[in-house]
Amino acid sequence: MSTLNELSEYFEKNLSAIDGLRPYLGVSSVVSVELNRGQVYDLMVLMPDSTFEDAFKLQFGECFVVNDKDYSPPVFTRFKSHAWLRRDFSRRLSIALWIFGRGVVVQDPGNVFGEILLEYRSLFEQQLKGIIRHKYVEFRSDRHNLRQAVYRNDSLAIDLLKSNVIKLALEITLLAAGRPYPYKKWLPSETGTTYGGSQLVDLCQNFTGEEDREKVISMSDDIVATIVRILSRDESFSASFLNEWWLHLA
Repeated sequence: MSTLNELSEYFEKNLSAIDGLRPYLGVSSVVSVELNRGQVYDLMVLMPDSTFEDAFKLQFGECFVVNDKDYSPPVFTRFKSHAWLRRDFSRRLSIALWIFGRGVVVQDPGNVFGEILLEYRSLFEQQLKGIIRHKYVEFRSDRHNLRQAVYRNDSLAIDLLKSNVIKLALEITLLAAGRPYPYKKWLPSETGTTYGGSQLVDLCQNFTGEEDREKVISMSDDIVATIVRILSRDESFSASFLNEWWLHLA
């Protein structure tokens, strides 16, 4: 049985059987975001704003969930509004696109979910170069601060900065490929599928465990060089921007 057929059957036989839910389910977009990749089904029930605010929230509350551990695999269902979905996109555009863009749509009356997704995909494409520029300046700034932390021999600051340098490098690599980046749990595996990503993941893996101070700096040089090489493929990012990043600090 396909995932869509299985989820559709679960929706009809299990969720709809819960007292009071059926009227809301009929008008809602239902999407499986599958965050746990087969271990747990994560369902989002996204209903019209007026339905959620004027009826559902009063009956069930605004944080209502159904955590069905008896089903195999378990199904965790959240109930929100289309306005909530828009806020999620506005708050974390790339991550929300990664999550919902991979979703299995069980039903979508009026194609409301589809239209919202399309709207924010278009916004992502419009803002992509600016997002990369912002991330790159932050990446180079933290790498510069890493040098200072190494000179001060501040172990905790070094660990914090190494982690953020890695996070930003992985995010930039995905963005450079025109793809939204996920939250940290999936960053390495997603980055490994892009141009230059596999090499970068290997560099970051070695970098995160390195304790020798001189090697930390030299390995961070390698990570910077890899990111510069990846971004240099796009003429939008000039050599002066990539090398004189400090002129673009906000």
